[in-house]
Amino acid sequence: MNSSIVSLVLLLFLWALRYSNAEETFDVRKHLSTVSRYGAVKDIADNNFVPSKIPEGCVPIHLNLVARHGTRSPTKKRIKELDNLSAHLQVLVRDAKERNLSLERVPSWLNGWKSPWQGRRRGGELIRRGEEELYDLGIRIRAKFPNLFDEEYHPDIYPIKASQIPRASASAVAFGMGLFSGNGSLGPGHHRAFAVTSESRASDIQLRFHDCCHNYKVAAIHDEYDADKLARLEEMVQERMQTPQEEKNGMG
Repeated sequence: MNSSIVSLVLLLFLWALRYSNAEETFDVRKHLSTVSRYGAVKDIADNNFVPSKIPEGCVPIHLNLVARHGTRSPTKKRIKELDNLSAHLQVLVRDAKERNLSLERVPSWLNGWKSPWQGRRRGGELIRRGEEELYDLGIRIRAKFPNLFDEEYHPDIYPIKASQIPRASASAVAFGMGLFSGNGSLGPGHHRAFAVTSESRASDIQLRFHDCCHNYKVAAIHDEYDADKLARLEEMVQERMQTPQEEKNGMG
């Protein structure tokens, strides 16, 4: 059991003991993930598109988009960690009961909680929610920049690339289905075929640079970065957002 999971267990338990109305005001289960999913912090209503504010006299002529894959199921490594988390939570709750500690402030779901993926031997695949996220993203992109997609489809004009990771290529397909929906002759949704290309993991310097760039691997292992540049970048973001001084002190 690694230290990060142990820390997570303790954090969950301390949090549960502190907040008596936790189940009503904050559901921690919705905030346990390695990366926030699309739409996690912003409600996006279906068919409720807001046109991009393009400066007068300007016309968009090109769009580059680099997107992460949609929500996936936990990988085999994470599934094992979640199983261990479940076991540790049970130990903590049992220990609290044996010591006659009050459990009034512990959310009911914490008692007897088990990982939804318990016993699974495979993981990491794109789930339905992830498919919907990228499909909706494709629809929103086309709605925001309709003039960019007036030209008849050709893979050289509308190239879609994905890494060789299955969840990434599946996300690219879902995105393309949304982007070109209603512009084909396939099925009731009037979909069309489109190309998704991939580079070898060993030579994909754009989407898998962390796999094929030796310098990046060395820097990542030794946690090398330019602190001065990061500090300046933070200042620029704060200035752009016009963050009050008291909030600036709490950032970073």
